[in-house]
Amino acid sequence: MQSPTKTEFTGIIRPAYGAKTVLKEKFVEIYESFFKGNDPSAGQPNFWSELFLLKVNVVYLLKCLSDISQDQLLAIKNNISKLFLKSIETMKEENVQRKINAIDTLCALLQGIFSKKFNNFSFEVINLLTGLNNADTVFPKFVDAIKCLMNDGETAQVKYDALRLTIVVVCGNSNINQNSLNGYFMKDDIFDPLINIMLAPETSHVAYEAIMLLDILANYNKHESKNPYLIKLINLKNEAVFEKIMNVLATTCVNCRSKYIDIQDDDEANKYFVSSLASYVGSILSWTGNGTKKHSNVSDPELAFVRLPSANVSIILVFYDLLNNNKRFVDHLAKSIVKFPISAESKVNGRDSTTIATENGKESIEMVRDGPYFCEFLSISSYILQHNRTNRTASYANVILLILVILVEDSTFNKVICEDERRFIVRLCRQRPPLLQNAKFPRPLVGIILDVVIGFINHNLRRKLQTDLYSMSLGVIHRIMSYLKKNCVRLPYHWSEIWQSLIGLLKFILSNIEYFQQDRDSVNEVLLSAINIINLSVTFGDSFFPDPISYDNLFYEIIRAKETFDGLSSIVNKTNFTKLGSPTKSAFQKPMSSSQFDVLSNINTICTHFSLKIEGWKLTNRVKSITPEQVAIINANYDTLELVTPEKLDHYTPYNEIPYHVPLLRQVLRVIVEDFKRREVLLD
Repeated sequence: MQSPTKTEFTGIIRPAYGAKTVLKEKFVEIYESFFKGNDPSAGQPNFWSELFLLKVNVVYLLKCLSDISQDQLLAIKNNISKLFLKSIETMKEENVQRKINAIDTLCALLQGIFSKKFNNFSFEVINLLTGLNNADTVFPKFVDAIKCLMNDGETAQVKYDALRLTIVVVCGNSNINQNSLNGYFMKDDIFDPLINIMLAPETSHVAYEAIMLLDILANYNKHESKNPYLIKLINLKNEAVFEKIMNVLATTCVNCRSKYIDIQDDDEANKYFVSSLASYVGSILSWTGNGTKKHSNVSDPELAFVRLPSANVSIILVFYDLLNNNKRFVDHLAKSIVKFPISAESKVNGRDSTTIATENGKESIEMVRDGPYFCEFLSISSYILQHNRTNRTASYANVILLILVILVEDSTFNKVICEDERRFIVRLCRQRPPLLQNAKFPRPLVGIILDVVIGFINHNLRRKLQTDLYSMSLGVIHRIMSYLKKNCVRLPYHWSEIWQSLIGLLKFILSNIEYFQQDRDSVNEVLLSAINIINLSVTFGDSFFPDPISYDNLFYEIIRAKETFDGLSSIVNKTNFTKLGSPTKSAFQKPMSSSQFDVLSNINTICTHFSLKIEGWKLTNRVKSITPEQVAIINANYDTLELVTPEKLDHYTPYNEIPYHVPLLRQVLRVIVEDFKRREVLLD
């Protein structure tokens, strides 16, 4: 029996008298009989050998499985089990085509079975494929066959097909913890083969799939049992692996960001820089996305934005898991930033830049290289956080903010991102008002991180307030300020943006307080965290503000918001902050109790003190209001201001996944598994 090429028909079914002859593929003939409950292999010793030489008609096979009911599947259980076992045996044969056809058969068979709505997924799937008594014999053979096909000596195509089959099995249920088939990959792990696929030149184009599969396996029942993938991730120290993961992460981020810019180019004046940057990134990475292009003619941009981000962005879970579990990886990330200092030979006006021609060839503009892969993560993060409108995007927003929390708790990483000599330009989302300052000049990464978080605060003020995300975003700001205060790092930054965002959040909570009754504790925690950041700035801002004007602007914004703080006083006085000091579901900041310090005491003192001075100044100068340019009146009256100096304003509860974030991350994992299954396959 020879393998048909494309659609070669080898069987003839005799038609009714006068009708035309109907030709069928041999593959279709066999599987028609197979799904009717017949055994076409009976009495044919070469049947299976010849079957796996036939090109698999995946479309037909999937349709058969889609059309058949669960009860009908169980009725032909013996045929299913035989097909499953024979496919596994064929995977170990020497003939490459048979191997590939066996894998294609299994992929279609398992996808069809997994699409059924089983009451008990694992029990019924195992019963159908092997029978309960044979599972511990057959499935280890299955995993061993996959492992063998992933090892050296096999062709790149066979390795990829084995990888594809494993993804089908592991992600068969979006709740991977309820898929007990994954337990067999724990007993005989495929960690090393996946690493080899990731790094080998001939399979590096599927590194994304290998990385994602490895991380999903590392999340399987990781808190309930010993997970060999997680243990190996924790102990991983191979710099080449770290570099490859960051490489793939950065390229995926560029690709995913381009989807947003295709809908709305939010920086038209910078399009030459962006397109050149995408080309630069693509030139140094093994595979690349489309970069950034002029936006297409989208009839409904808002609907288009809701469908984003691209499913491939699921790779940020890998970034989270490595940062949370492997300190060496955090150090590698910091070193990747240090690798890109401004080189003397490429400076233009003190910036690391490349000159590129414009369309007409007569002008040139500077392109500041984005350097570290981390910059691409910050860029896509700003787009996701500002377009956070669905439960799906909220899942990714959670992971992004957790990543930032983990990073800004690390002193080594903080030191690098605060260093003034390492400055970068990162493209941040400017598709929704209010817009942050369009900082097109190089600056330390810590300022860019603050902008990403402020972008979230400004663009997610809704009556159904995502308090968990707000606690995280405020936790990022608080940790950064705590580091700046402790190390006396003076940060050049548009600080007024932070004050306006925090006060805007407080004003929103105050004006909508009646809508938050059912989630009052969480809202109160957000409120207190925002106030404590302001208190930290009032008390210790002289240690991290770049100049006295920044201090003046802080007091100016507080005074402008006097009515808001007056309104909040009644809420604060009724709130039991001692209770909030206990661990909560976010556990990002341990607020002080009201018995230790009246959280609005200093703020109210500032409002009262300066309001009297300003009113007197306005009468003297015959003006109705004070402007930011006239904040000198504030500076002139610091000497008579008496404030309390509270303790522990810079303290916070270090992040720990267990126990508060385990339920959240399990739900996030389900979203990510679903996205990974519908990813864009990134093949050359």
